[in-house]
Amino acid sequence: MEGGEAKRAGKDEFRVERLFEKDATKVEDLLKEVWSNATEYPEKWRKARAIGRSQIIGEMNTRFRYFGIRLNGKIVGFYKAHITNNAYLGEHQSVHPAYRGRGLAKAMYNHFIQFAKETGYRKIRVNILPNQIASVKLMKKFGFKKVMEYEQVLGMLVNLYEKKIEEEKYNRGTSK
Repeated sequence: MEGGEAKRAGKDEFRVERLFEKDATKVEDLLKEVWSNATEYPEKWRKARAIGRSQIIGEMNTRFRYFGIRLNGKIVGFYKAHITNNAYLGEHQSVHPAYRGRGLAKAMYNHFIQFAKETGYRKIRVNILPNQIASVKLMKKFGFKKVMEYEQVLGMLVNLYEKKIEEEKYNRGTSK
């Protein structure tokens, strides 16, 4: 799934699309903006998550697929996914502070679910901080189940959520 269905963000139109090496600097810029202000995370973790262009390119060329939302040439939302324990793990979801509350995270979760279906994976997982109320609400809305709580780094509890991807009950447009 290279690009998703177009949605609206305020008066802007957006779609989730695959990101490539040419996008690495714009992803780096987004991560610096998001993680410098993510005070709900320990400082050491925030610094580690604000990865640079070379690490982004290295991940793109190995085990991660990067996806993002671009508005007016600027990447304003992104997530990455990789295979782990026979499931796709979506992580590092980031939305630029100026674009929050416009449905970008919801669009990325819709994309992640569709991407897993199209690539044949039947389980997807994400880590969410328990105090991220909007993210926890999205987990419930999309049918994710909390499967574990653990300390990802010293002093930072996270909840691992999992969703089983159902087989399509019908082909597009044709009911059975």
